[in-house]
Amino acid sequence: MFIAKLFLVAALSSPVLASPLNPRNSTQQWEFSDIPPSKDLVWYPCNGDFFCAMLDVPLDYLKPKLGRAYIPLVKYPATTTPYKGIALTNPGGPGNSGVQFLEGYAIRLLVPVIGSNYDVVSWDPRGVNNSVPLADCKLSSSLMGSSTAPQFLRRDLDRLHGPILSQDVFEEYYAQAQVVAEGCGAAIGGPLDAGPHMTTATVARDMISIIDAFQKSHEGKRCGDRGLLNYWGFSYGTFLGQTFASMFPTRVGKVVLDGVVDADEWIKYTGRNLINDADATFSTFFLYCHLAGPTACVFYKGTTPHDIFLRFENIVTQLDPVVAYANNWTNATAIELLLLSMKRIFFSNSYEPIFSFPSIAYELVAIESVLPDLTLEKLDILERKLEWDTTASLPDSYLWGGATTCSDVGDVVRGDSLESFQDRMEEFEQVSFLAGESRVVGSFPCVFWNITSDDRFTGPFGGKTRNPILFVSNTLDPITPIDKFVSLL
Repeated sequence: MFIAKLFLVAALSSPVLASPLNPRNSTQQWEFSDIPPSKDLVWYPCNGDFFCAMLDVPLDYLKPKLGRAYIPLVKYPATTTPYKGIALTNPGGPGNSGVQFLEGYAIRLLVPVIGSNYDVVSWDPRGVNNSVPLADCKLSSSLMGSSTAPQFLRRDLDRLHGPILSQDVFEEYYAQAQVVAEGCGAAIGGPLDAGPHMTTATVARDMISIIDAFQKSHEGKRCGDRGLLNYWGFSYGTFLGQTFASMFPTRVGKVVLDGVVDADEWIKYTGRNLINDADATFSTFFLYCHLAGPTACVFYKGTTPHDIFLRFENIVTQLDPVVAYANNWTNATAIELLLLSMKRIFFSNSYEPIFSFPSIAYELVAIESVLPDLTLEKLDILERKLEWDTTASLPDSYLWGGATTCSDVGDVVRGDSLESFQDRMEEFEQVSFLAGESRVVGSFPCVFWNITSDDRFTGPFGGKTRNPILFVSNTLDPITPIDKFVSLL
């Protein structure tokens, strides 16, 4: 139950090889399971205005005779001239589906920035979603898983602080991480399975395969520099972009890395600096609630943003599970579960504050109302009222992302005891009240991850590329702080 609140993999697929008729001119809407894999880019109409393909690539580029993998791609086609080729994009994660991302964001986010004279293309990375072979661990469902704004932002934001989680949570998660990792090792760890072939280096080689296939296509022959990567990567997608640029510097075209990850920190699996601004990002809620006023922000109080912060602080100080368990309070478990939910959801919501801050205000008011008489029953009613999903099993993206991360970092934490994480836990809790603990426990599966890969890139990162890379960052970001962006300039 704890695990669901901290981190809220389908059978191994085999390709369907039936041949379609005139796929590019067909009005049929194709599913990936019906598209025959090809070493050429053959596009089939899918999901309305999109086109899909299954690219046949080596399962292991270092052992090309080992077997084949099939990479699902989706394209939103260019609508204006002159045609400039393809621009790839990756949504981050790792473990997120590029297909789902493009289908959801192509028209309202990607095309307006990239331009309508490019084919905008994304793909499901190795082991993810529609890719073959699929990383399918089949884990038990019990594993629960304004013009004045810039001026205001230069003031000191209120620093979050509050209770930490009990040791029992970390012990339970460490034990469950062993179940997760060993289950995945048994299910997807064979040489022909997805597990050994999910590193970022392998995905970078897949990007070369996509570009090379495009070069040979009818569309590719219509544009210049078709052998270069045009790419917009977000968050983890910036690590993928840095890996590609470091491995294939002469193939770098127009590349934008947005929300920059420190590649050296990623591969060394330290992770502390990733959350440097997590709490500060959330703390802008108090500022914008104040600017919105009592009519637009139901959590409004007093006359300053600090007054609103103090109202929030009064809530979290009442949710101290260490004190509750020490004093044998009957609602100690409810206190810890609510604290877990708040940390997870508020950190996650900080990724999209424009959309999530209004709902956070309502959630805080609702939480405040149940605190005087908090019980497990009332907590259940509250979570259903707020539509907080706290009973679902671990999502596929969590396992897919863990497989990539653990493959990338190798044996950095493999075999480490729970006790060895204690100093790190205390340090991370000081860095971020919301995200510190989850960043540490998120590394626990890598302790037990026994799937290894022969295709890892550990650096050096950087160097001279054929074309300069554009680095982009938010002023405040919960998971890719701007100081990492600045360090790369």
